[in-house]
Amino acid sequence: MKRIGITLGDPAGIGPEIVRAALASGRLPADAEYSVIGEPVDCSLGKPTKETAHAALRALEESVALARRGEIDAVVTGPIHKARMYEIGFAFPGQTEFFADRCGVKNFAMLLTGGKLTVALVTAHLPLRDVSAALKKDEIVRVGLLLADFLRRRRIAQPRIAVAGLNPHAGESGALGREEIETISPAIEELQSAFRIPQSSPAPSRPTRFSTMLPTAIGMAFSACITIKV
Repeated sequence: MKRIGITLGDPAGIGPEIVRAALASGRLPADAEYSVIGEPVDCSLGKPTKETAHAALRALEESVALARRGEIDAVVTGPIHKARMYEIGFAFPGQTEFFADRCGVKNFAMLLTGGKLTVALVTAHLPLRDVSAALKKDEIVRVGLLLADFLRRRRIAQPRIAVAGLNPHAGESGALGREEIETISPAIEELQSAFRIPQSSPAPSRPTRFSTMLPTAIGMAFSACITIKV
């Protein structure tokens, strides 16, 4: 039986309420054990403080310790308040980066999956004005390879991955931006070469318009998607 740890997140936020509702819903898989990580603190709902941020951080640290000792198999995290976390010295853009650091993992990416949709992120926790400068071909390739490996671990033998463009209409052949031409398309070409089997390559031949990518993926034309910004 799998053991799932659930952190409460910031006690002043919606995390504790959502955790209680989920555990009482009767909709969680019965073949797993669930344990709540974190303690309530005296606070006003909707008003996160440094004290509630410290409580959220203690829960995160405890979840890592439990996982590394083999006492839980996975962690579900409640939401934290990043501004308060930064005030107490939290040195990570988000919880994904925190877990990677504590587990000594260098090659990682944020990934969202549920139902028919799986999305991996190339950039995350950045102001939109900084995304274009941060976008690198090698990073798209790295995340693409990680995503293909993840899908194969989920028994998708020949995954098909859509890669989103950055600009409206995927740049409209350069009229609305050149990132698709200069960065994203070369990354797709390198991904196709890395798989060495063009007819079954997980990556498409060109960037996909974001407005059509997700509906198409949900319709199962793609196994997963790579997005550039969030």
